[in-house]
Formats: sequence, C-alpha cells, structure tokens
Amino acid sequence: MPVESLRVTDGAAGLRALVGRAADLDASASARFRDRGDGSIDVFVTTPFDVVASRRVLGEVSRDGAVVAATDLFDALQSGAAETGPARDPNWPGSLPPLKNYEELDTLPVSVVRSLADEGQALARQFSGPMGPPASLLNQTVITVEHEQTGTTVEIPMRMIFTCTSLGLIPGFSAPMDIPRHIRVSAAGRWVRLDAPFGTVYRSTGLGNVLVF
Repeated sequence: MPVESLRVTDGAAGLRALVGRAADLDASASARFRDRGDGSIDVFVTTPFDVVASRRVLGEVSRDGAVVAATDLFDALQSGAAETGPARDPNWPGSLPPLKNYEELDTLPVSVVRSLADEGQALARQFSGPMGPPASLLNQTVITVEHEQTGTTVEIPMRMIFTCTSLGLIPGFSAPMDIPRHIRVSAAGRWVRLDAPFGTVYRSTGLGNVLVF
C-alpha cells in the first residue's frame, strides 16, 4: 500500500486546525487532496453531517486525488512530516465537488450563521438520540438564497450550518478586524458551496447527500 505525502509551504496552521476538528468530530474521517496545477492544493475532509469541507494550501502532493486518514494527516501536520500515511482511496464517499463554474448568489453575515447554529445546537441537545442530532433537524432548510438577476435559488440546510461552526470556519468575536465577517453562497449544478473565512463547505443537493453518485 503506497504511502502518500503532502509538503505544505504556506497555510499549514489553518489546515491543521481544520483537519484536527474533523478528526475530533469523526475518528474515521478521511482527507482527500486535489492538486489544482498552480502550486496550490485543496484538502477536503469528510464530516458526520454528510457534507465535505476544504481548505487551500500551497505546496506539493504525492498524487492528485489521494485519500488518507484525517488522523494520519493531522499527525503529519503536527510533527512537520511530509508523509501522511497509507492511501485509503476506497474510503472516500463519492466524487469531489466541481473545480469551477460556480455562480455566486449572495453573501451572509457570519452573525446570522452563528445565531442559526446556536438555535440548532439548543434543539439538538433537546432532541438528539444515541446517533446524534435527528435527520429531520439536519435536513431542515434554514436559509433560502436567490440570485437577484438569474433567479437561481438554493436551500441551505442546518447540516451545512453545523459544519461551518463545528469545524471553526467562521471567526469569533475576538478575531482580528481584518478577517471577513461574511460567507459567500455559490452554486454549480447540484452542488451548493459556502465560502467561509476559514474554509469552504460543499453539499450535493440533487441526490440528497455526498454519499451517493
């Protein structure tokens, strides 16, 4: 089984934070590398909310599309090692989101996202069972966004909001003022994308989740 590697020249701290939180949420989480061909790499992680999140770094990767365990990647980032563990390509649940052709629909203040997440977490504590928040709560549409010119409309469910806050993708009140306080909402085909200040969240809408393609 080949051993994959990732050499990060810029952005290691932010990636380490994302991967560490993903591993804390799900010990079996996977990470996948997309080599953009311009010296940058998008690193995607799975989440228990049936959406994927990513962060972009500069560097080199052993193989475009390689999948490794998030825990192995986090350990490598912690130690500064290039080797990120054995390849685990079969563990990735489907294809990656499209690389381009997204239509930007609107922007949302991070305060709105955080308020919705707080409300959702209160409901989750009240109604969650052994398997976590109920699917009905995660699937609940909390924001509907429509582009003023094109009329393109997307629904943002609570599972995307939970992902933004659980992975620490939006700044807290003490963050420096130069950190953006908004989230961009975009769509490409069946995919909805939320660009937050500290990472991006994707969800496939046409087939319900990212696990079936």
